[in-house]
Amino acid sequence: MLEISCDSVPVQLAWVTANFEQHEVSKSPLVLSDFWPHGEVCRSYGVFAEERGMPIRSLFIIDTDGTIIHSEESTQRGVLPDFEAALNRIEKLY
Repeated sequence: MLEISCDSVPVQLAWVTANFEQHEVSKSPLVLSDFWPHGEVCRSYGVFAEERGMPIRSLFIIDTDGTIIHSEESTQRGVLPDFEAALNRIEKLY
């Protein structure tokens, strides 16, 4: 599992540190920075809101062939994608 944001590496490190106890850091997702060029990865997936200069909160499941088999965007602030639906989709793969 990867978490990609347009935040800088120091900001991401602070997020992981604040959200996972020291002994649980290994449970955090792999956090990658799309900071520079700003939003390049998000743009390539069509989930960068140019007018706001930030990514749209999104969730993708990509199979081993690199095919997107599930995607969901959350355009409302504070509303997360449906992680339960994504987990169900992953369970169906195995």
